[in-house]
Amino acid sequence: PLTKTKFIARLARAAKDAGLDPLQGHAIRIGTTLEYLLRNIPFEVVKTMGRWASDAFQIYLRDHAQILAPYLQATPAIQDEFLRHTMPRIR
Repeated sequence: PLTKTKFIARLARAAKDAGLDPLQGHAIRIGTTLEYLLRNIPFEVVKTMGRWASDAFQIYLRDHAQILAPYLQATPAIQDEFLRHTMPRIR
């Protein structure tokens, strides 16, 4: 079976063969989270699919806001949800 360790090793070998820096497992997880969000998958579904036990993935969303910005601006409903998940509530 293709385990996580074997997958990461194969991916690293392919990256090296292509002259690229290898990705780590965590980078793949974050990239996948961003990809799902860009495909209009709801935040709660992405959280479940990524097996995020907490809302920690929201930190990565803030870090990748530039990547998401054009998409969010073109999709106001998603932008509202993004802001709801990433901006602290005002009390």
